Amino acid sequence: MSKLLDYLNKGISDLHPYEPGRSIDEVVAEYNPEKVVKLASNENPLGPSPKAIHALSGNKNLHLYPDGDSKKLKSLIAEHESINFNNIIIGNGSNEILELAARAFLNKDSSAIMSKHAFAVYKIVTQACGSEIIEVPAKEWGHDLSSFPTNVKDSTRVCFIANPNNPTGTFNSHEEIDSLMNQLPSSILVILDLAYYEYVDSDDYVQVNKLLSKYKNLLVTKTFSKIQGLASLRIGYGLASDELIGVLNKIRQPFNSNALAQEAACHAILDKDHIRKSIELNASERDYLFKELTNIGMECIPSQGNFISFKGNFNAQNLFTDLMKQGVIVRPIALYDMPEYIRVTIGTKDENEYFLKKLKEVVK
Repeated sequence: MSKLLDYLNKGISDLHPYEPGRSIDEVVAEYNPEKVVKLASNENPLGPSPKAIHALSGNKNLHLYPDGDSKKLKSLIAEHESINFNNIIIGNGSNEILELAARAFLNKDSSAIMSKHAFAVYKIVTQACGSEIIEVPAKEWGHDLSSFPTNVKDSTRVCFIANPNNPTGTFNSHEEIDSLMNQLPSSILVILDLAYYEYVDSDDYVQVNKLLSKYKNLLVTKTFSKIQGLASLRIGYGLASDELIGVLNKIRQPFNSNALAQEAACHAILDKDHIRKSIELNASERDYLFKELTNIGMECIPSQGNFISFKGNFNAQNLFTDLMKQGVIVRPIALYDMPEYIRVTIGTKDENEYFLKKLKEVVK
């Protein structure tokens, strides 16, 4: 086996794999708390659309392959996004779209540029392709897009932008992204990751269709895992020019999105009432949690996502463990070069109050 591993693709041997949040089952098995509240993985506390759940209850065609091109779902996305059917690709979560793009444009002779403290998967897919990672220092925990052009190299083929960014919750305006696109050469693929876009309530947020109509080297990714509450089904999508979508479809695996995920997504995207309730809950509870954490002396990063990262007079890893023992699962984010911070997902009022109660008990 050692001889085989000598030929491992450059970058993989030193790659640090993605670390998911702890599951409820794991915490129960290890600590057996009386109650468990999971606020670790930026999931929708309201769960999926009731219409999506109902749609899955009668599915008896599990012996049949799904639609390999997700035509029904793509038609609904096209209407939802006011975009052409041929400008859409469906992925096994938006993560798969990121990986497809990396495979298409990155190799041992190329580089990818991204912000410090950005979503960990950008580094993973870049390093797995043997490419150089160009990490631009953050500005007030956010993407300093004005510094990206000066850090670009001749070898740069991909630019990753998370908007809002996980785990900091910061965002960039439409003007900032448009300005960056204007300055970058068209030979660089810009990937605009909008996994949390529904939660943004700022007036100067990105206008996707304006950017897509203007730039052919832009790929926008979105997911059904967050506000749609379909994280376990793994489904997301990408928006781009016909030519770029065609390239990604060449390397997309057949039947990459399963039939249950497609069907649930079709109903979830139409359930405007559930989406509205999810947005309203997050907005009110995000404000509440930010104020309460600040009042007890925590330093919070202002967030436009469904989570808040904060630090205080505690050791983050110890606090993570202490809270798990009390039945509260949060996320330490040392993986993002933020070892002193904890990230907490915005939950329901009851979940947030339980988290705050236990936090006050363990932080003395």
